[in-house]
Amino acid sequence: MPEEDKADILTPADRRRGQRSAVLVLGFFLAVVLAALVTTVLAVNNGRNYKRLVRQFALEQYLLPASPAPSLRIDRHRSLPPAEHYPPWLLKAGLERMAVFEKTEALSADERCDLLRDDRGTAPTFTRSGDDWECLFFEEFGNAPEPAAMFIQVRGTEPDMVTSFRIKVSLTDLTMELAVLSEAIRATERFGLPMTPETRSYLIEKLAGRTEFSSIVENYRMTFSREITDARRYNLLILPRRQTAGCGERPSAPPDRWATPTYRMPVACLALRSLSQPQSAS
Repeated sequence: MPEEDKADILTPADRRRGQRSAVLVLGFFLAVVLAALVTTVLAVNNGRNYKRLVRQFALEQYLLPASPAPSLRIDRHRSLPPAEHYPPWLLKAGLERMAVFEKTEALSADERCDLLRDDRGTAPTFTRSGDDWECLFFEEFGNAPEPAAMFIQVRGTEPDMVTSFRIKVSLTDLTMELAVLSEAIRATERFGLPMTPETRSYLIEKLAGRTEFSSIVENYRMTFSREITDARRYNLLILPRRQTAGCGERPSAPPDRWATPTYRMPVACLALRSLSQPQSAS
């Protein structure tokens, strides 16, 4: 057999070496394509995907450049315009609802206590003890053996600061139930606790329906509940919530002021003026 024919014959080992070389070339080509694809995906949008992947594995300290130190300049503090300094929701103009406020008359504590006197002439009792004062009023309704009754206790401090307003009604005579509840509602109006008409309507609705509730309404914490020992007796307790800052005063910082954003904004107090009385026609 000639030498040329022997050279053209491939042994099985030669075939395996050729196949291995083709697989290596194909694998290298696929690896290059895959690496280019991964690099493109990680590099788009200014490397956003790469940074996200690094932060996912908590390697930003090693694979991300350190952020530059902020440039500090000693200068006088300048107030920013409200549009840039305050959040938009704080500067949003408009009211959620219209509100009407009632102005109470400037009366002393004993004069306000005397307003609880009813149409039948039942007079309240007013006592002082140092800077504290107390107003008591009791009235019975009907002629039943166990008549319905209403008891009012108002406590406060000088000169006319109310600290608690309590009404206890005893509905032992069902025929006088409406009269007792109506008188309790009128007592809150006569004493002159400042409330908006919406709050007063809410209170009247709960008392008229003997609906137990515990609510914070305006500057009051109100509770209306039935006594545990006698289901015919109810207690209404109104506790004024003290204001934390007055006009022109700086409010105290909350306990968690370091974790709570605080926005300073000037707020003025509006003086309420009494409506002018209509002049009688001459």
